[in-house]
Amino acid sequence: MNYQNYIDSPGGGPSANPRQAPPSPSQGMNHPNGMNGGGGMGMGGMVGYPTPAGHQSDLNYIMSMVEDLSAVLRQNQLLTASVVEKVGKVREKASTMNLTNDELIAAVASELNEDSKNLEKENSELRKALEKAEYDKKENWKLACHGANILADVTEKMHKFREQTDADIHAWHKNYRQQLLAEREENLALRNQINDMKAAACRANEHLRQMRRYVTDHDELHELRVQNIALRQEKRWWKRMALPLIPDDDSEWSD
Repeated sequence: MNYQNYIDSPGGGPSANPRQAPPSPSQGMNHPNGMNGGGGMGMGGMVGYPTPAGHQSDLNYIMSMVEDLSAVLRQNQLLTASVVEKVGKVREKASTMNLTNDELIAAVASELNEDSKNLEKENSELRKALEKAEYDKKENWKLACHGANILADVTEKMHKFREQTDADIHAWHKNYRQQLLAEREENLALRNQINDMKAAACRANEHLRQMRRYVTDHDELHELRVQNIALRQEKRWWKRMALPLIPDDDSEWSD
């Protein structure tokens, strides 16, 4: 895009610049290059109209270029002031010491050499510092990578340990539930067996009661028992009479 038509011409009238841009927010500022010196002429009739987008972007681009040039000029001005100051020091030194041109050149050259030596020394120190910083950076990077690898290894081992622990706990719980179920079944079987034994003992006790009640209620059974005992005693007496040589503690006398 050609930006030449937006710069104020020496004539300064509306006929000299047919594509003159409308006022922008930056025209109220006093710029060092005098951009708003003649740009305000002939703009009174365009105050109420909106600024086209393309014109405003072009003006913004031009103002950014002007600001960059102003910064460059400011830097050049500082450098020029430094050079002038050094030249003034050289002239003052030449006038106070009454030096010739050759002597003045030699003195300035020696000062420049001293400055260059200092610069070389500073440059060497900066290079050493840079090399050390680069070495430290590499070592720190190696250390960081080593630490990251260690952390990754530890994390992987922790995940494996957690997985193995979860599997062991799950297997232990499963085995424990199986053992608990088996113990419950065995306990139930023992309880049933004990209940069966208690029921059998109750039935046997009831049968014994019934038998004793039957024996007690019937006298003929008691008489038979008495007769049995009497007959056994008589048998034992006749054995003793028939076998007097057998001792008393012999098993022959037992019923």
